[in-house]
Amino acid sequence: MANFNFELKWQDINCLIPIYEQLGGNSTEVWLVGGEKIVIPYKTKTVLKNLAKVFAVDISQLKRKYGVLVGKRVSAPLAFHPELILLPIKIREPFAKDEGANGYIVHNKVKSCNPLEKTKTQIIFCDDTVLGCMQSVTSVNLSIAHGEIVGRECRKNLQTIVQEKEELYRVISAIVATLEKRRVGY
Repeated sequence: MANFNFELKWQDINCLIPIYEQLGGNSTEVWLVGGEKIVIPYKTKTVLKNLAKVFAVDISQLKRKYGVLVGKRVSAPLAFHPELILLPIKIREPFAKDEGANGYIVHNKVKSCNPLEKTKTQIIFCDDTVLGCMQSVTSVNLSIAHGEIVGRECRKNLQTIVQEKEELYRVISAIVATLEKRRVGY
């Protein structure tokens, strides 16, 4: 994908933005911390799927799980990792069906947001880059609050998984130690 390695660079992502290229192609612009922008010649939906592969997650399951948690059927936050919670934000008016209006901002990279007009907001990232979107500041703040709720749940789930793995390790270690004492071959 346009020489962009999600596995190595996911922590640097500020947002994923749907764009129309000069020749009219529907692409995605990845904004990185520090202001670098990389154009990937695929729809945002495809870029999300490829990012999800890095974390071995199913996007439809994430939408369902976290949509129920925050009471949203559409446009639920996507928690790929506790440090990569993507909030859907309306970025553009698509020219045709299936071109996608939503981009995704990374929850923990948002510093603040300011109203521009009734239905437009300026999102300021921690590195002071600025993104305009087509949602009211109230709507963006609600998405950020939903991201916080999803983040807490995601961290709790990750902590539970780590505790289960540690417990499994302790049990296996105890079994191995017992077998070594009895000198039972395995």
